[in-house]
Amino acid sequence: MPSKVKLPRPARPPKCHVRTGDKIVVLSGAAKGKTGTIIKVFPFEQRALVEGDAAIYDTKHVKPNPQAGVEGGRVQRLRPIHLSKLALLDPTTNKAATRPRRIRTDKGVVRTARKSGHALVAAK
Repeated sequence: MPSKVKLPRPARPPKCHVRTGDKIVVLSGAAKGKTGTIIKVFPFEQRALVEGDAAIYDTKHVKPNPQAGVEGGRVQRLRPIHLSKLALLDPTTNKAATRPRRIRTDKGVVRTARKSGHALVAAK
């Protein structure tokens, strides 16, 4: 049986509904219903790193390397979450999940919440 075939990477990254600094709520999984802030988005992998209550950690066992100054033991690392499990928080209530809408203005394209119509500003 042949090994897994890697698909070629697309020329441009797919569209993402979230950006770095957005406040989000997790829709499914172990952290369902918890909120957090996006640290980094990986558009080609369709994943994002989240900090706060919604953060999920992996434990990695590290071998000590005195020459490099690395101490051995268990290290907690953030695990990326798939973008389909994340929804933006409505800026008015900070409770309900909302979808972004892009509205063209004289200043440029502005993201707004579909439920309340308020602008979504990512805190960087």
